[in-house]
Amino acid sequence: MITVYLTSAAGELLTFKSDSTSDIYDKIVKNSWIYLTEPTENEILKVSQLTKIDEIILRTALDEEETAHIDSEGDVTTVIIDTPIIVPDFIHPQIKHYTTTPLSILFNKEFIVTACVKKDLVVPNMFVKAVKNFSTEKRIRLTIQILYRNATMFVTILKQLDKDSEYIQTKLQEAMKNSELFELMNLSKSLVYLSTGLNADIIVLEKLRRLESFKQFEEGLALIDDAIIENRQAIEMSTIHREILNGIMDTYASVISNNVNTVMKTLTVVTIVLTIPMIVASFFGMNFEMPIHETKGFWFAIVASFILSILCGFFLARYTSTLKFQWGTKRKFFGKPTKKK
Repeated sequence: MITVYLTSAAGELLTFKSDSTSDIYDKIVKNSWIYLTEPTENEILKVSQLTKIDEIILRTALDEEETAHIDSEGDVTTVIIDTPIIVPDFIHPQIKHYTTTPLSILFNKEFIVTACVKKDLVVPNMFVKAVKNFSTEKRIRLTIQILYRNATMFVTILKQLDKDSEYIQTKLQEAMKNSELFELMNLSKSLVYLSTGLNADIIVLEKLRRLESFKQFEEGLALIDDAIIENRQAIEMSTIHREILNGIMDTYASVISNNVNTVMKTLTVVTIVLTIPMIVASFFGMNFEMPIHETKGFWFAIVASFILSILCGFFLARYTSTLKFQWGTKRKFFGKPTKKK
């Protein structure tokens, strides 16, 4: 898909999209901004011809495995950064999962082109908030503005991930399944991808800060500094969230194990109590005569089983409810532990 942005002489932003404009290629004029997302082979070829950017350079910038870097070839400058994208998860649709993909910014003396092999979040949300001094004619300043918006997008996503982790924690209070832990693991994986992308982007931003072509704009340098600050803040946030998530996963793994142990303890007590009537009944079912076997054997077995089951159940319920290990304590066989004097 192709989207063309153009700032008119009056300062108005004009937007043309290939899905709503009959001939989008007529809108690609000097000083326009061309945004390629999931482009076709024909779109890549036509944009290369119209912008005079070599097709090989454009295809290289669209490589999904391309790393974040800056490159110049002829009059074309290429800036590639990692940008966050949403990964659909059909198993847990209520939780958003993120990874990163290369976002390429290419510009020469007449055009600026941004290209991404997947649907990114930065360019579509570029104009959600007003962009100060925005102009498609100012290509270097526009590049810096895109980089700054990319850094702020990382911060926004990290805040959303923090909310998602809190939502999962509320479900983990009484959990005995592994599904919530898998959701936390997916969030942790998203943080790994975001952290890796942020570390790559900070290198690009610091290198841009030293380039002579970017030093000619004082306002642009200030914006790069702001982008670097946002990027470093996002790195710190991702590090903190990863440590918190790892601690939560370890804690709740123990909680789930304890919940399962509690259930198993209850089932064990019930099993032992139910075993007593079986033992008593097995004695009276043996092939020999007992003193009360013929007269009152049935009722004796019922009463004896009932009394023994109640006593055993009371003892096990009391004992297991106070079964705790404490340093410096002495345990009684019946009753609660008492501290040594």
